[in-house]
Amino acid sequence: MTPAYVPVLFFYSPPLLPANYNINHHLAILKSSLSQTLTLFYPLAGRIKDEHHIDCNDDGVKFVHARVRHLSLSQALSPLKLEDLTQLVPREHTKAEEVLGVQVTFFECGGVAVVVYLSRKIVDAQSACTFVLGWASTAKFGSAVLHPRFDVASVFPPMKLPPSLEGYVEATAENCVDRVFRFEASKIAELKAKAKANDEDEDPSKMMAVSAFLWSVFNAMGCGKIKGNNNPIPGRHCMLYMPVFLRGKVPDLHQHTMGNFAVTPLTPAMAPPIDLSAMPELVEALRDVVRRVEEGGIVKRRDGGEVVKMMEVVIEASNKACDSDGELGLYEASSWEFPFYDADFGWGRPSWVEIVNGIYPNVAVCTHTKSGDGIDATITLSEKDMAEFESMPELLEYATPVHNPLA
Repeated sequence: MTPAYVPVLFFYSPPLLPANYNINHHLAILKSSLSQTLTLFYPLAGRIKDEHHIDCNDDGVKFVHARVRHLSLSQALSPLKLEDLTQLVPREHTKAEEVLGVQVTFFECGGVAVVVYLSRKIVDAQSACTFVLGWASTAKFGSAVLHPRFDVASVFPPMKLPPSLEGYVEATAENCVDRVFRFEASKIAELKAKAKANDEDEDPSKMMAVSAFLWSVFNAMGCGKIKGNNNPIPGRHCMLYMPVFLRGKVPDLHQHTMGNFAVTPLTPAMAPPIDLSAMPELVEALRDVVRRVEEGGIVKRRDGGEVVKMMEVVIEASNKACDSDGELGLYEASSWEFPFYDADFGWGRPSWVEIVNGIYPNVAVCTHTKSGDGIDATITLSEKDMAEFESMPELLEYATPVHNPLA
């Protein structure tokens, strides 16, 4: 994986903490519990040495704490501007060789924001969730209730990467913007119904239905864009890659095995016109992506070479998308279906959890809402594409822009 960091933000609303709470008391609990947790998750306290090694030297983790004066948590989140939330992320305090940074921000209203800033080279979404839940349970109960495992190399032995993957850097885009769109349970039910060709078909999952829908909207974007010769593009093909997490699919992999253990198979390119009538076809294409992982050599033979082949296909498509002048769109739909809302540090469950991307374009990160029956999709696009995306009637019929996540 490329050396990028993913911030996961946990917001805790008042009156979970009283207005006259003792900050130093809560900081002491958070720091001591973090130290206890890092003795179990010890690579996170080390330093990245090169492409293959972490120096588990117990150098520790940067712990930043801050106070926000004259602004309540609700005011800070309404109207929601994700670019402002980067002030809650310890980005400037975390060096490239560090695996983890932490920032805790206290609001005078009694609200709290806890942010973990994790290297994607080392952890995936499930590992991030395991770490945060381990830290939260230690803060609340005084001891760990789950234990990580570092046995992935016994399941998938390390291998030398071919030249095609060495030095690969994912495309980043300047002036990316993030927006959050909420799919309520009733709208998801409508999408799931449209995703079935007939009543006998199996219901897609909520995440799969929303991912297929977003794919259809991405596909509709840019049709008719003008190229340099002032001629409209007759048809824009759109491809999607969807990270598939391997825990639960590979028998020897425990759910608390640490690492970045997801593969990214690519869908076929869909040509317009794509609308809601194509939902069954899109869902079947996504199911086929998962089947290729479950029934292929990755799971059955533990073949790391299959992972390399998938990455090579993604890189080829990425290069083509960059060179196609809008004729090929490549997007990612990532489903973070993990219990982040169970992160209770002793104040109760978070009111809102958010994953901020901001640097990689054409990405959708989908998480469950706190209630569990809806989905929040954080979309990252260039400013130009976002202006088109957030005004599309197809999108707004089923998704609502989130202006106040605490409402």
